[in-house]
Amino acid sequence: MTTLTEEQTHLVREYTEMLVNVNEAFEYVVASFADYAKTEGDLILSDILSAFVKLIQVNEDLTAIYHDNMDVQNSILNFQEVINAAEKLNGIFEKSQEKQEMVQKSLYPAYKNWYETIHPQLVVYTQV
Repeated sequence: MTTLTEEQTHLVREYTEMLVNVNEAFEYVVASFADYAKTEGDLILSDILSAFVKLIQVNEDLTAIYHDNMDVQNSILNFQEVINAAEKLNGIFEKSQEKQEMVQKSLYPAYKNWYETIHPQLVVYTQV
């Protein structure tokens, strides 16, 4: 198991918390498609996409930290599948039905699948 410095542990903790927050945000967005009282869906989806940029940046640091852990390395690389799904939103963000379908059938499942792989691999490094 990779030994982390206090600073690295803090980074991994913040990263895993962001992963949880993005997952919860996706749950809100998906629920907003059916519950019109949830009016912040588009704003939250934009926040999710902004979070992806931050995740990409931190992924570079995590790649260096976990240079000796191929499972984590592979999981980090697999984030590209989420980015590929997110890119399908280009040009359809204002088209509600197409966006809804893309989020529900492609983007959120891609994120959820990746999240369920990487989160358990990293959270063990943040537990005392």
